[in-house]
Amino acid sequence: MDERSGFTLIELLVVIAIIAILMAILMPALQRVKEQAREMACRGNLRQYGIAQAVYLDDNDDRYPSAWTSLVKTEHPVGGYERFCRWHDPRYPADGPFWPYLKAGKVHLCPSFKVIAKSEGTRHPSHDPSIPVVPYYSYSMNAYLGSRSGASDGGVLKRSEITRSKSQVFFFSAENMWLRPGCNWVLNDNALCPDGRDWFGTFHGTSQQNLNAGTVNAVFVDAHVQEVRSALEPDGSKPEAEFGRFEKYGWPFKDPP
Repeated sequence: MDERSGFTLIELLVVIAIIAILMAILMPALQRVKEQAREMACRGNLRQYGIAQAVYLDDNDDRYPSAWTSLVKTEHPVGGYERFCRWHDPRYPADGPFWPYLKAGKVHLCPSFKVIAKSEGTRHPSHDPSIPVVPYYSYSMNAYLGSRSGASDGGVLKRSEITRSKSQVFFFSAENMWLRPGCNWVLNDNALCPDGRDWFGTFHGTSQQNLNAGTVNAVFVDAHVQEVRSALEPDGSKPEAEFGRFEKYGWPFKDPP
């Protein structure tokens, strides 16, 4: 008699169930590993910013560029342009004075930001649906380095004018692309105004269900890079804000405002 052996339907279903359980266990761990790799790449990008800062200052009488025009010269490359779309519209290449000091285009874009932009990129204010979301920069400069007053016409700082410890003043960091409680402005220009107008991003080390609870990276004037958490809490409160309203590490002077 010809006896044939094989899996029964029940055995196959058990094997499939075991595989599904293993996948459910392993996928979150794999996602965490991927995010850690993206964070490391982001820190590497910002280290390059720290190096380029020194070269730029040496070439420009120790003066910082204006934050608003550091990477792109204008938010409005053509008349009637929706300025909140500038970061994801590569039809108009970057032309600001700091951009050429970092010629590798990928250095300007946090990998985590690029991934999140696929699902969240259209959430920014006044999005123009005719403009595809193809992000090519994600970092913003401390507005108080590009201006003594934090305004776009306030006159740029020299490095020697920074009286706070240079390890406590950030140079570039990342903003969110979406609004959150207590936040009226998101990434649009190159300036991160840390006086309650703009806040550090929150998209590292978080989940799709709570994108407002994470951290981002920042490079400081002394060129070190560290993880920073926004002083603006997910509920819109800001108990950790410096001087009652400033994002951490934004104010460049030893004396309070």
